[in-house]
Amino acid sequence: MNIFELPLRIIPDNRKTVTASFDGSICLIKIPVLLTRQKKRCIGYIDRVYWKMLGQIFEPHLKTRTNELNSKFYNFSFQSVRYHRQFRRWGSCSSLRNINISHRLLAGPQDLVDYVIIHELAHLKYLNHSRQFWDLLRQTGVNPRIMKKTIQQYGSSWSLDYQKWLLKMEHLLEEVR
Repeated sequence: MNIFELPLRIIPDNRKTVTASFDGSICLIKIPVLLTRQKKRCIGYIDRVYWKMLGQIFEPHLKTRTNELNSKFYNFSFQSVRYHRQFRRWGSCSSLRNINISHRLLAGPQDLVDYVIIHELAHLKYLNHSRQFWDLLRQTGVNPRIMKKTIQQYGSSWSLDYQKWLLKMEHLLEEVR
């Protein structure tokens, strides 16, 4: 599924908040009528609710896959795993044992998503990038150097698609004004 090509409709409404929903065929984004006049601000709200909605849709699969990979390689305990809107990191693991995966990996290539999950799971034992951390990660059979190149290529492609998507949102917003 290409998440940048989901059919999308922006609906100005007499409301105070911006909401997004997906019925399986089209994404509906409802925005306050007054907000439509503030293009930059409106695009920011649309951007946030769209990715939050998609994160909620894809999160059950993320949780299942994280549990599968954890059972296969580590059996570490963790609190939660979720998609998080983050542009600077592909994933993160907190000292509270919460794992966050970047929204940029929603519907991304499974091998890449798996690598980031495994990487963050390894941080449950080593909250650093020490030699022990990399040794633990390599024990799973992944090659971090190859995956780093894959991430860079995917990230470049995702960024271009994202910029096109933002332009599409601007055009859709202009149509509803």
